[in-house]
Amino acid sequence: MSAWDARSYDVVAVPQQTWGEDVVRRLPPDACAGPAVILDAGCGSGRVTESVLDRFPDARVITGEASPSMRERAHERLARYGDRARVVPLDLEDDALLAVNDGRPFDAVFSTGTFHWIRDHASMYRRLAAVLRPGGTLVAQCGGDGSVAGVRAIVDDLGIDWRRLNRYAGGEETLGWLRDAGFRDVWAWLAPEPVDFDDRAAAVEYLLDGVLAPYVAERPAGEQREIAETVADRLGELRVMFVRLNILARRA
Repeated sequence: MSAWDARSYDVVAVPQQTWGEDVVRRLPPDACAGPAVILDAGCGSGRVTESVLDRFPDARVITGEASPSMRERAHERLARYGDRARVVPLDLEDDALLAVNDGRPFDAVFSTGTFHWIRDHASMYRRLAAVLRPGGTLVAQCGGDGSVAGVRAIVDDLGIDWRRLNRYAGGEETLGWLRDAGFRDVWAWLAPEPVDFDDRAAAVEYLLDGVLAPYVAERPAGEQREIAETVADRLGELRVMFVRLNILARRA
Protein backbone atom coordinates (compact mmCIF):
# COMPACT_ATOMS: atom_id res chain seq x y z
CA MET A 1 0.00 0.00 0.00
CA SER A 2 3.00 2.35 0.35
CA ALA A 3 3.10 2.55 -3.45
CA TRP A 4 0.10 4.86 -3.75
CA ASP A 5 0.67 8.36 -5.09
CA ALA A 6 -1.97 10.36 -3.22
CA ARG A 7 -2.24 13.32 -5.61
CA SER A 8 -2.62 11.11 -8.68
CA TYR A 9 -5.15 8.95 -6.86
CA ASP A 10 -7.14 12.03 -5.83
CA VAL A 11 -7.65 12.92 -9.49
CA VAL A 12 -9.19 9.58 -10.48
CA ALA A 13 -10.91 8.45 -7.26
CA VAL A 14 -14.27 10.13 -7.86
CA PRO A 15 -16.22 6.82 -7.73
CA GLN A 16 -14.55 5.89 -4.44
CA GLN A 17 -15.51 9.29 -3.04
CA THR A 18 -19.15 8.74 -4.02
CA TRP A 19 -19.25 5.29 -2.47
CA GLY A 20 -17.60 6.62 0.67
CA GLU A 21 -20.23 9.35 1.08
CA ASP A 22 -22.93 6.67 1.05
CA VAL A 23 -21.13 4.77 3.79
CA VAL A 24 -20.72 7.90 5.94
CA ARG A 25 -24.50 8.22 5.99
CA ARG A 26 -24.71 4.79 7.64
CA LEU A 27 -22.77 5.92 10.70
CA PRO A 28 -25.32 5.96 13.55
CA PRO A 29 -25.74 9.32 15.31
CA ASP A 30 -26.05 7.63 18.70
CA ALA A 31 -22.51 6.26 18.35
CA CYS A 32 -20.90 9.32 16.78
CA ALA A 33 -22.62 12.35 18.29
CA GLY A 34 -21.14 14.47 21.08
CA PRO A 35 -17.51 13.95 22.07
CA ALA A 36 -17.24 10.60 20.29
CA VAL A 37 -13.89 9.33 19.04
CA ILE A 38 -14.02 7.62 15.65
CA LEU A 39 -11.31 5.58 13.92
CA ASP A 40 -11.09 5.95 10.15
CA ALA A 41 -9.33 2.68 9.37
CA GLY A 42 -7.61 3.38 6.08
CA CYS A 43 -8.30 7.05 5.41
CA GLY A 44 -6.47 7.30 2.09
CA SER A 45 -6.02 10.96 1.17
CA GLY A 46 -8.68 12.03 3.68
CA ARG A 47 -11.46 12.92 1.27
CA VAL A 48 -14.13 10.81 2.98
CA THR A 49 -12.76 11.68 6.43
CA GLU A 50 -13.79 15.27 5.76
CA SER A 51 -17.39 14.13 5.42
CA VAL A 52 -17.26 12.30 8.76
CA LEU A 53 -15.88 15.39 10.51
CA ASP A 54 -18.50 17.63 8.90
CA ARG A 55 -21.36 15.27 9.71
CA PHE A 56 -20.38 14.97 13.39
CA PRO A 57 -18.98 18.40 14.35
CA ASP A 58 -18.39 17.50 18.01
CA ALA A 59 -16.55 14.24 17.32
CA ARG A 60 -12.84 13.61 16.96
CA VAL A 61 -11.48 11.32 14.24
CA ILE A 62 -8.19 9.45 14.32
CA THR A 63 -7.36 8.76 10.70
CA GLY A 64 -5.07 5.81 10.15
CA GLU A 65 -3.28 4.98 6.91
CA ALA A 66 -0.38 2.73 5.87
CA SER A 67 0.79 4.75 2.85
CA PRO A 68 3.14 7.67 3.65
CA SER A 69 2.00 9.54 0.54
CA MET A 70 -1.65 9.20 1.53
CA ARG A 71 -0.91 10.25 5.12
CA GLU A 72 0.86 13.38 3.93
CA ARG A 73 -2.06 14.36 1.71
CA ALA A 74 -4.60 13.58 4.46
CA HIS A 75 -2.64 15.72 6.92
CA GLU A 76 -2.76 18.66 4.50
CA ARG A 77 -6.45 18.19 3.77
CA LEU A 78 -7.54 17.80 7.39
CA ALA A 79 -5.36 20.51 8.94
CA ARG A 80 -8.31 22.93 9.00
CA TYR A 81 -10.05 20.71 11.58
CA GLY A 82 -7.30 21.27 14.14
CA ASP A 83 -7.14 18.76 16.98
CA ARG A 84 -10.41 17.13 15.87
CA ALA A 85 -8.43 15.18 13.27
CA ARG A 86 -5.20 13.27 13.85
CA VAL A 87 -3.44 11.33 11.09
CA VAL A 88 -1.39 8.34 12.22
CA PRO A 89 0.40 5.35 10.65
CA LEU A 90 -1.94 2.37 10.77
CA ASP A 91 -1.42 -1.27 9.86
CA LEU A 92 -4.56 -3.39 10.20
CA GLU A 93 -2.37 -6.49 10.20
CA ASP A 94 -0.43 -5.38 13.29
CA ASP A 95 -1.52 -5.69 16.93
CA ALA A 96 -0.09 -2.18 17.46
CA LEU A 97 -3.53 -1.07 16.30
CA LEU A 98 -4.56 -1.52 19.93
CA ALA A 99 -2.40 1.44 20.97
CA VAL A 100 -3.46 3.92 18.27
CA ASN A 101 -5.75 5.79 20.70
CA ASP A 102 -3.39 5.46 23.67
CA GLY A 103 -5.20 2.30 24.73
CA ARG A 104 -8.62 3.94 24.96
CA PRO A 105 -11.54 2.43 23.03
CA PHE A 106 -13.25 4.03 20.05
CA ASP A 107 -16.97 4.74 19.84
CA ALA A 108 -17.05 3.77 16.17
CA VAL A 109 -14.77 2.40 13.46
CA PHE A 110 -15.30 3.55 9.90
CA SER A 111 -13.56 2.32 6.76
CA THR A 112 -13.96 2.55 2.98
CA GLY A 113 -11.87 0.88 0.31
CA THR A 114 -9.32 -0.71 2.63
CA PHE A 115 -10.25 -4.15 3.95
CA HIS A 116 -9.72 -5.92 0.59
CA TRP A 117 -6.01 -5.02 0.90
CA ILE A 118 -5.79 -7.17 4.05
CA ARG A 119 -5.11 -10.87 3.61
CA ASP A 120 -6.22 -12.18 7.03
CA HIS A 121 -9.73 -10.81 7.57
CA ALA A 122 -10.49 -12.94 10.62
CA SER A 123 -7.56 -11.46 12.56
CA MET A 124 -8.35 -7.95 11.31
CA TYR A 125 -11.91 -8.08 12.66
CA ARG A 126 -10.63 -9.32 16.01
CA ARG A 127 -8.29 -6.33 16.21
CA LEU A 128 -11.10 -3.94 15.29
CA ALA A 129 -13.41 -5.44 17.91
CA ALA A 130 -10.66 -5.04 20.50
CA VAL A 131 -10.38 -1.28 19.91
CA LEU A 132 -14.17 -0.66 20.08
CA ARG A 133 -16.05 0.02 23.29
CA PRO A 134 -18.86 -2.43 24.13
CA GLY A 135 -21.77 -1.48 21.90
CA GLY A 136 -19.45 0.42 19.55
CA THR A 137 -20.22 0.34 15.83
CA LEU A 138 -18.27 -0.86 12.81
CA VAL A 139 -19.39 0.65 9.47
CA ALA A 140 -17.31 -0.27 6.43
CA GLN A 141 -17.18 -0.91 2.72
CA CYS A 142 -14.48 -2.53 0.63
CA GLY A 143 -14.01 -4.57 -2.51
CA GLY A 144 -16.02 -7.79 -2.40
CA ASP A 145 -16.13 -11.17 -4.08
CA GLY A 146 -16.07 -10.71 -7.86
CA SER A 147 -14.78 -7.14 -7.80
CA VAL A 148 -12.65 -6.08 -10.79
CA ALA A 149 -12.70 -9.71 -11.94
CA GLY A 150 -12.12 -8.72 -15.56
CA VAL A 151 -9.07 -6.66 -14.67
CA ARG A 152 -7.71 -9.42 -12.43
CA ALA A 153 -8.05 -12.02 -15.20
CA ILE A 154 -6.00 -9.86 -17.55
CA VAL A 155 -3.41 -9.16 -14.85
CA ASP A 156 -3.15 -12.91 -14.24
CA ASP A 157 -2.55 -13.45 -17.96
CA LEU A 158 0.22 -10.84 -17.88
CA GLY A 159 1.93 -12.73 -15.05
CA ILE A 160 1.37 -10.05 -12.40
CA ASP A 161 0.70 -11.36 -8.90
CA TRP A 162 -2.25 -9.56 -7.30
CA ARG A 163 -3.14 -12.32 -4.82
CA ARG A 164 -0.33 -11.44 -2.42
CA LEU A 165 -2.03 -8.06 -1.90
CA ASN A 166 -5.78 -8.68 -2.11
CA ARG A 167 -8.59 -10.69 -0.61
CA TYR A 168 -12.05 -10.04 -2.00
CA ALA A 169 -14.39 -11.62 0.53
CA GLY A 170 -18.03 -12.63 0.27
CA GLY A 171 -20.90 -11.76 2.55
CA GLU A 172 -21.38 -15.10 4.31
CA GLU A 173 -17.73 -15.63 5.22
CA THR A 174 -17.55 -12.03 6.44
CA LEU A 175 -20.53 -12.58 8.73
CA GLY A 176 -18.75 -15.59 10.21
CA TRP A 177 -15.54 -13.64 10.85
CA LEU A 178 -17.48 -10.79 12.45
CA ARG A 179 -19.40 -13.09 14.81
CA ASP A 180 -16.24 -14.98 15.76
CA ALA A 181 -14.55 -11.64 16.54
CA GLY A 182 -17.29 -10.70 19.00
CA PHE A 183 -19.60 -8.57 16.87
CA ARG A 184 -23.39 -8.79 16.99
CA ASP A 185 -26.20 -7.30 14.89
CA VAL A 186 -24.02 -8.06 11.87
CA TRP A 187 -24.87 -7.32 8.27
CA ALA A 188 -22.74 -7.92 5.19
CA TRP A 189 -23.91 -7.68 1.59
CA LEU A 190 -22.46 -7.33 -1.91
CA ALA A 191 -23.47 -4.63 -4.38
CA PRO A 192 -22.26 -4.21 -8.00
CA GLU A 193 -20.81 -0.77 -8.80
CA PRO A 194 -19.74 -0.40 -12.45
CA VAL A 195 -17.50 2.53 -13.38
CA ASP A 196 -17.76 3.75 -16.97
CA PHE A 197 -15.31 5.98 -18.85
CA ASP A 198 -15.84 8.50 -21.63
CA ASP A 199 -12.81 7.37 -23.62
CA ARG A 200 -9.79 5.07 -23.60
CA ALA A 201 -7.48 7.76 -22.18
CA ALA A 202 -9.67 8.20 -19.10
CA ALA A 203 -9.77 4.43 -18.57
CA VAL A 204 -5.99 4.16 -18.83
CA GLU A 205 -5.41 6.94 -16.28
CA TYR A 206 -7.92 5.41 -13.86
CA LEU A 207 -6.29 1.99 -14.14
CA LEU A 208 -2.78 3.42 -13.85
CA ASP A 209 -3.37 5.61 -10.79
CA GLY A 210 -6.09 3.52 -9.15
CA VAL A 211 -6.84 -0.15 -9.72
CA LEU A 212 -3.40 -1.23 -10.95
CA ALA A 213 -1.17 1.10 -8.92
CA PRO A 214 -0.09 -1.32 -6.15
CA TYR A 215 0.45 -4.20 -8.59
CA VAL A 216 2.82 -2.34 -10.89
CA ALA A 217 4.49 0.05 -8.44
CA GLU A 218 7.89 -1.65 -8.60
CA ARG A 219 8.05 -1.49 -12.40
CA PRO A 220 9.46 1.38 -14.50
CA ALA A 221 7.00 4.17 -15.29
CA GLY A 222 6.89 3.35 -18.99
CA GLU A 223 6.09 -0.28 -18.29
CA GLN A 224 3.37 0.72 -15.83
CA ARG A 225 1.62 2.75 -18.52
CA GLU A 226 2.03 -0.02 -21.07
CA ILE A 227 0.34 -2.47 -18.69
CA ALA A 228 -2.53 -0.05 -18.05
CA GLU A 229 -3.03 0.43 -21.80
CA THR A 230 -2.99 -3.32 -22.37
CA VAL A 231 -5.60 -3.90 -19.66
CA ALA A 232 -7.81 -1.11 -21.03
CA ASP A 233 -7.66 -2.59 -24.54
CA ARG A 234 -8.34 -6.14 -23.41
CA LEU A 235 -11.35 -5.22 -21.27
CA GLY A 236 -13.38 -4.86 -24.44
CA GLU A 237 -15.50 -2.00 -23.07
CA LEU A 238 -14.79 1.25 -21.27
CA ARG A 239 -15.99 -0.10 -17.94
CA VAL A 240 -14.52 -1.56 -14.76
CA MET A 241 -16.99 -3.69 -12.83
CA PHE A 242 -16.51 -3.23 -9.09
CA VAL A 243 -18.37 -5.19 -6.43
CA ARG A 244 -18.57 -3.55 -3.01
CA LEU A 245 -18.82 -5.47 0.25
CA ASN A 246 -20.87 -3.45 2.76
CA ILE A 247 -20.50 -4.14 6.49
CA LEU A 248 -22.51 -3.08 9.54
CA ALA A 249 -21.83 -4.55 12.99
CA ARG A 250 -21.91 -3.74 16.68
CA ARG A 251 -19.48 -5.00 19.28
CA ALA A 252 -21.20 -7.19 21.85
